[in-house]
Formats: sequence, structure tokens, C-alpha cells
Amino acid sequence: MGGFVSKSFRLFSLIGLLVLVIPATTFAQSGGWGKPIAAPAEPEPPPPTPEPEPPPRAEPVPEPAEPASTEPNSDWADAPPTEYERRSPTNPDWVEETEAPPVGTLKPNASAHYDPRYANRNLTMPRGMMRGTFDTVVGRRLGEPLGPTGTISTMNFGVGITLADDFEIGFSRYRMGSFPGVSVFPSFGFGGEGLITFSMSPEAKFGDIPFYARFEAFESDVVKLGFDAVFRIPIRNEFGFLGGIPLRFIANEQFAFDTGMEFAIDSNPNGPSVWSLNIPFNFVANATDRFFVKLNSGMNMFDLSQTVRTVTSGLVQGPFYFIPLGFGAGYTVEAGTTMMDIFASFNFPTFYGFTTRGSNLNAETWQVTIGLNLYSPVLFKGSAL
Repeated sequence: MGGFVSKSFRLFSLIGLLVLVIPATTFAQSGGWGKPIAAPAEPEPPPPTPEPEPPPRAEPVPEPAEPASTEPNSDWADAPPTEYERRSPTNPDWVEETEAPPVGTLKPNASAHYDPRYANRNLTMPRGMMRGTFDTVVGRRLGEPLGPTGTISTMNFGVGITLADDFEIGFSRYRMGSFPGVSVFPSFGFGGEGLITFSMSPEAKFGDIPFYARFEAFESDVVKLGFDAVFRIPIRNEFGFLGGIPLRFIANEQFAFDTGMEFAIDSNPNGPSVWSLNIPFNFVANATDRFFVKLNSGMNMFDLSQTVRTVTSGLVQGPFYFIPLGFGAGYTVEAGTTMMDIFASFNFPTFYGFTTRGSNLNAETWQVTIGLNLYSPVLFKGSAL
């Protein structure tokens, strides 16, 4: 009996548990009381697992490609030249440069401004150029009535500079186209004139200082004309003045004929001033661009004022006319940026002389001159005045 009760109790407990579970499950699947029971919802699938991203691939190096055009990039091109910068073979400033120019501030050579051909030079140097002169003279003079007879030797230094276009000044007895001079007074052309000058025989003495100014008034390829003013500053002799008109004719840039007219006044402590008129005739020829020869002559009309006749109380009659004769040669060299003329000459300063009463050949008065002229490069471009 007891076993039956125990089994019955277990059965009813199981039925009661089922009754309690079934209604709760049925209610959970409906929208509420009185609504139909919906079918059980299917569970949502889980979100897909993201796939790992592949590692980045290295981009391939592009191969060098040929340019589409070989023309220069217009963005990098130089600006077009202005009207004054146009380069063409017709422009004289246009130069084909095959190598880089030298670095530095180099002065152009003197020969780039002053023609190395002696016969083709102007009467004045280019503006800004300086010339140093030196000459030594040795010879013999048969002097009376113009001085004692004897051997004479002198050394003469001078300098000249062109301050402005066609205007040259200096302390020198050398002037282009007017050297050697044809004057016989006061030194017979033996020198004794310069910025620094002295004679060594017949006695040692300092000489006079000539100051000159020259203006080249006209210039062409074949004719050069100028004006000279020369003042003799007295050291040994008296004051003197020379006014001249130098004239140069050029042919074929190789031959020159120098002439003109010079009027000189020399003070005389014993009486009136001595007046003279000089007409030089000098022929120059360049055998090469560097080597040149000269033939010198002319006429010196000395003592037009009849001063000698006055001083000698009529014993010596003037005026005196002298025709010099000489020849020389020279060579032009370049030393660095400078240019130098080296020359030598042999002259008879009174080769033929005559007066209204007679004439005479005089080969006993002669002189040998050796000298050089040194030209600097252009020292300044603007006017120094």
C-alpha cells in the first residue's frame, strides 16, 4: 500500500510540473492574452567574421621614359633680348665664346687703343693714356755765331698725358709728328730740354723745362691737324714760346708725311727777341706693323727780326736759313700692358745754310739720338678736367 501511494505522489507531482511549464511557454510565443500564438522565431545568424586585409603591395618603380620633346622649357627660357642687347653676326659686339673669359680686372694693352703702326697714329694719344719719353744725344757742333765749337752730350726725360679727348699736355720736347724739331736756337736740336734734363759736355748743367699743350682739331683717316702751344721755362736760357700747327697726311695706313708751321719767339737778354719760322718735312714709313723708318728735313728761318745783325752792329747779316737732313729707324714692342717705341737717328741740323749774301754746306755739325717712348694703358676713361 505504501509503495502505491509513493508512486501515485510521484505521478501527480510530474503532471503538476508539466501544467505549470506548458502555459508559460505558450504565453511567451504570443503577443499577449487573446492573440494567436506565433511561430517561434529563428535565431539570427552571427555576423560574419571580417577577413584580414592583405598587406599593401609595393608599387613597381617606373621605367625612365624619353621626353616627349627636346625643346627647352619655355618656363625656364631667358627673357628675349632688348633692342640694345640683340645678338647677331651684324652686331660688332657679338662674340662666339668657346671658353670662359678670364676672371679678374685686366687693363687692356696700350696697343688696343693706340695704333702700334707709327705712321698711322693720331697727333694726340687716346684719352687717359700717359707717355714717358727719354732720349740721349751725342754730337759735335760747329757753332759760331750760335755757340762754341765742341762735343755735346745731353740726357732728356719727359712725360705727357691726354686729359680729355684730343687734348694732350706734357713736360717734354717730344710731340708726335714734331720730333725732332728743326729749330736751331737755342740748342741746335741737341736737347737740353725736358722735365728732367742735363748736359754732360762741354759742361754739366741742368736744362730748360718745356711745357706744351696740343689740341687735335681735325681727324680723318688721311688727315690730322692740330694746334700747339709750347712754353720754355728758363733754367739755363731765357723764356721762349712756340706756337705751331702740326699737320699729318696718311696713306694706306702705312705711310705718313708730317709738316706744318711753327713760329717761335725767344727772349734775348742782350737785345730784342729772336723770331723764327719753322716748316718741318718728315716722311715716315712702316715697313712692317712694328718696324718704321724716318727721313727728316724742312726749313728753319732763323732771326727774322734781324736780332743778330743788331747785336753785332751789322757785322753778321741775317736772316739765316737752314735746311736740316736726317734719317732714323725704330721698332715698337709690347711689354705687358704697355707699348714702347725704341728709335735711333742721325741728323745734320744745319746741313745746308744760306743768307742773302752766301750759302754753305755744313756736315761738321752732326748728332746721334737714341731714345724710347713708353706708353701706358688707358688709366682712366672719363675726362680728368
